[in-house]
Amino acid sequence: MNVKNCPGCGKLFMENPSGMCPECYAQEEVYEHKIGEFLREFGKASIERIHEATGVSEKIILRMLKSGRLQAEGLNMIGYPCDMCGISIFEGRLCSKCGSNFTKQVKTVYSDKNSTDAQRGVRMYTKDK
Repeated sequence: MNVKNCPGCGKLFMENPSGMCPECYAQEEVYEHKIGEFLREFGKASIERIHEATGVSEKIILRMLKSGRLQAEGLNMIGYPCDMCGISIFEGRLCSKCGSNFTKQVKTVYSDKNSTDAQRGVRMYTKDK
């Protein structure tokens, strides 16, 4: 069995699907309920606004969003920063501009690797029967 440090409080705990100690997981459920009530009442909000209204830290709100804890209907209206450029987005980890840029870079690297193999004369041979 694996032992890990809790990302919330730093205590050691036996690894489990939640990825945190039982005490922090229970507290996060309370936070999730608070955030849900706030969003049902006020609708669309930024992470900063949710933090001000509920007292839940921005780090915890962001972790809950990325882990999928806030996916109930109508709760996808929380703005959080794109992982690459920081612009406010409402789903995924990258904005559309950074996502397409990332895809282009991957395709370029992949196509460059394939073309260099062909230029070097790298081939695959099979043994005749």
